[in-house]
Amino acid sequence: MDDDIKIVSRLSRKAKINIIVTIVLLFILITILASINQIKSIVEKREKIIELEEELNWHRNENIELLALVKSLYGEEAIKLEAREQFNMTSGDETNMTVVMEESENGQDFEDGSYSMIDQDVYSNSDLWGNIKIFYDQEIKRN
Repeated sequence: MDDDIKIVSRLSRKAKINIIVTIVLLFILITILASINQIKSIVEKREKIIELEEELNWHRNENIELLALVKSLYGEEAIKLEAREQFNMTSGDETNMTVVMEESENGQDFEDGSYSMIDQDVYSNSDLWGNIKIFYDQEIKRN
């Protein structure tokens, strides 16, 4: 008697295959949409990395140029030139000439209106810090 019972499905075989294909296609579509955001994020991060590497290379080249400049300043000729210009120092058999100007009657101005130098405002060969103080007082404070 059990052999006579036949189960009949409500959906046809073709409808079942269409539903399965639709579900698989929806799953593939959702997977693709989810991966697009990840791919977009990866591309943006790679572009940012390239930009930062270019900036890093620019800063490295700038640092190399500055190091070359610093090294050139430590050359013997550069040191002598700076010592002559800033501190009125001499090298070897050179002689250092200083001009001492006497104060005018009012103690501050000459005929042309320039700053008068007091006796202590003359650079010396042996007092580096004194020379720096004189330079500071004359050039930096005045300006």
